[in-house]
Amino acid sequence: MRVHNFGAGPCTLPVEVLEEAREEFLDFAGTGMSIVEMSHRSPAYDAVHSDALARARRVAGCPDDFSVLLIQGGATLQFAMAPLNLLGPNERAGYVVAGSWGAKALASARNAGAAYSAWSGSESGYTRMPASAEVEAGLEPGTRYLHVTTNETIGGIRMVEFPDLGMPLVADMSSEYLVRPIEWWRYDMVYGGVQKNLGAAGLALVF
Repeated sequence: MRVHNFGAGPCTLPVEVLEEAREEFLDFAGTGMSIVEMSHRSPAYDAVHSDALARARRVAGCPDDFSVLLIQGGATLQFAMAPLNLLGPNERAGYVVAGSWGAKALASARNAGAAYSAWSGSESGYTRMPASAEVEAGLEPGTRYLHVTTNETIGGIRMVEFPDLGMPLVADMSSEYLVRPIEWWRYDMVYGGVQKNLGAAGLALVF
């Protein structure tokens, strides 16, 4: 009997995908080895990698001026990688803290650079998302980017009105990748763990 996991963690993968992986595990594409045993610089692996990036871009409708990255560590690693890569000297990052994941992202960002809460729903028990005017009121001088979590699954709230405040917007979309169209003009960076909608846990898809 096939068991389906409907939890908020690792998703259920299509049976045909699992069967194909099983069939190719000992001999991938006639190479005589599994894909996890070969060099990441080999033509066979590079073809799979490049095709995966192209498919991710196409399905997400991502414009050509974005790079597409597959990075280990899931979304949690991006909590630290975003500020480490985006913040320069004397720059700060503002965070919308609308739930548990936004709070975790802010905590990691504070360890990696100067970050603060531009808006927090903690006092109301994380029961709503903010209006753009509320976020704008909490922005501080020298803010390099604003970080949002578009869907706070633990609290069960989803961002409908996205801040458009004339600054780079970074979004964690782990819980709703490919669920609704992404308005790419709003964002400078979009990331998410793939385990909810796209694949196995432990990987992040970063635009």
